[in-house]
Amino acid sequence: MSPSLPASGFRERLVRQIVALSEERSQFLDTYFPMPGRERKALDQLLSDYIGAVEKLLQLPDESIPPVVLIGSDVRIAYLNEDSLPASAEWVTIIHPDQAEADENRISFLSPVGKQLLLKSEGEVLTIRTPSGELKVRVESVRHHQDLSSAIESGQAES
Repeated sequence: MSPSLPASGFRERLVRQIVALSEERSQFLDTYFPMPGRERKALDQLLSDYIGAVEKLLQLPDESIPPVVLIGSDVRIAYLNEDSLPASAEWVTIIHPDQAEADENRISFLSPVGKQLLLKSEGEVLTIRTPSGELKVRVESVRHHQDLSSAIESGQAES
């Protein structure tokens, strides 16, 4: 089993997460983007892509599941500098929008950073576009120790 995956119940938690996303999809879309438009369509596509990717991961044997960023994951990202200074890094947790807490590095999977990190793999380098500019980052490490299903279910219960 991949060292980033918890030994007990990981698959069950992922299944509960995608079931919750699927069953609550309309309510979720209505809550965060009640009006038809580009943003709602983009969120609907993000949910489809995420559910499809997780379903594919669930088809793999445990030892073959790559460490990818999922809702509920802790992610260590390194900020890559253009100059010769060493890159700085921090841990963030990708969670449901209702659980976001910037001061605790708990970011929504709907935030600009969260959306762009979702489904990325360890070692992947990407340029994240934010309202304040672009950040070049590398996904250093991904941990899935948190109850992944509660990252969706508790947020939905609060909506």
